[in-house]
Amino acid sequence: MAGGYKIKISDGSEIGPMDLQAVRSWFTQGLLDRDSPVLKPGSKSWTTLADVPELAGLVGSPGAKGKARGKGGRSSSAAASASPRFEIDLDLAVWAERWRTLLAGILFFVAAGAAGFLAWAPQHALPDFDGAPWLQIALALLALGLALVPGWDWGRKVVRASMLLVAIAIFPLTGILFAQGVRGPGLLALAALWVMASGLFAFLSESLWWLKAVGCLALVLGGAYGVFHFGYSPETDVGRQVREWSSVERRFTDETLGVTLDVPPGWVILKPGNPLFAAPEDAKVACAQARVGAFAYFVSESAPKGIGSLDAYLDRILANRRKAVPSLRDLGRSDITVGRLSGRQAMSTWEEGGQRFRDATAAWRDGWVYFAVVSWLPEAAPARAVEEVDRLVSGFSTMGALADRLQQSVQTVVQEVPQLTPAAAEILMGQSAAQVLEPDQAFRRSLDALARALPAWSVAEAQEMSQLFTATYKEVPPKERPRLADYIERVRAGQLTTTEEDKEMAQLMKGAVQRLAPTRQVRLQAFYEKAIRASTSS
Repeated sequence: MAGGYKIKISDGSEIGPMDLQAVRSWFTQGLLDRDSPVLKPGSKSWTTLADVPELAGLVGSPGAKGKARGKGGRSSSAAASASPRFEIDLDLAVWAERWRTLLAGILFFVAAGAAGFLAWAPQHALPDFDGAPWLQIALALLALGLALVPGWDWGRKVVRASMLLVAIAIFPLTGILFAQGVRGPGLLALAALWVMASGLFAFLSESLWWLKAVGCLALVLGGAYGVFHFGYSPETDVGRQVREWSSVERRFTDETLGVTLDVPPGWVILKPGNPLFAAPEDAKVACAQARVGAFAYFVSESAPKGIGSLDAYLDRILANRRKAVPSLRDLGRSDITVGRLSGRQAMSTWEEGGQRFRDATAAWRDGWVYFAVVSWLPEAAPARAVEEVDRLVSGFSTMGALADRLQQSVQTVVQEVPQLTPAAAEILMGQSAAQVLEPDQAFRRSLDALARALPAWSVAEAQEMSQLFTATYKEVPPKERPRLADYIERVRAGQLTTTEEDKEMAQLMKGAVQRLAPTRQVRLQAFYEKAIRASTSS
């Protein structure tokens, strides 16, 4: 009926669209007169019934003129006899126009209730939509519903325009989620939401034939079902277990290690003895993120024997991990930052019960205290699940005081013992009980490491090292050369030396190394570092 006639009755209300037969019927009943405003099909300007050619015979008849006279445009007797029928027909006409806005308002109230439920229990929404402002969405839907219920025309127009904006906004939102790796149900839920918004936009048109209104309503309800079907995520058995074994604590602190974990949203700390996974006995804390099926545990070790670098510590952690997961396969490593400390991360994959998992092990250290977070999640988890693991690692903070002290000691050693690189100095300190060495102690230990490593080197390496030693001796004052040679022989033989001797010989060697050509200094440092690393592995 979008092409029918629209009529304005005496109270200013608009009725229609109406076909020509209905207009004739209303006119003959006295509900309209020749001066009633009418909007003809296809026209944008209002006119009167008297100017409608199709009604010329009826409107211009004597009977019609008689009915149209009197106070208010017709005789009082006609008005009196037609008043009850007029009120009934008018109520039906108004209801025919307003039932759609009332029903749409009810639908918005239902949608607001659903969004409010997700604001209270967000775990029931698809993980792809975690972080959505459900409370704000619920309030917006409630406001739109309240704008429709009174039946005001401006309210209908505002809500209709809002649905148009929602339908348009879904396209860039879909692109963003697609770029983030969202696939499957998440995108289908958005498509269903677009159908629902488009259906509401059409359903709230100014005038709509009842059959088209029913079709639009079917689109709205079908879209709503799609949103529920694809966007609702019932609680799984794992999710229920995580909820049952979750601790109320949101922070883990170990003052002796100087480490703190502020659990990020979505993650929970698991109670000791949970049946979800078997954490190592030395694990400090276990965590879970049920939404993406991620689990993690945190371990720490102070001055582990034989460990001189983060990669060596990662090797130990992964070796222990393979005892529990034999199928673990290393995919590569990368540098990371935990707070203000540098770290390393190893990515792995493994399979269990026909399901593949992604494994991430992050390691860092404060001084000689090593830390590691081992986490894993199904490969089928949403792409953003990897971000959840990163957020957990970012929740850890260490004071860094031990690291600062170590770096200061390393710099002091490197300045006084120039044949050592910072890495070599750190490894030497890691092998000591005190974890920090004075320059003279580092100097003596480096000579000892070199003496023990030389027999295992190739002939070419041994010859090059001998040439570097000869060049270094030439830079030592002639009268001090015998003393330095005797000192080095005693160190190689494992004999005791005094602290004063260590300091004097370290100063002699320092001056000689600094006078070497830069290329020879670099090669000398490389040989010392190789020897020290070999002593660590042995």
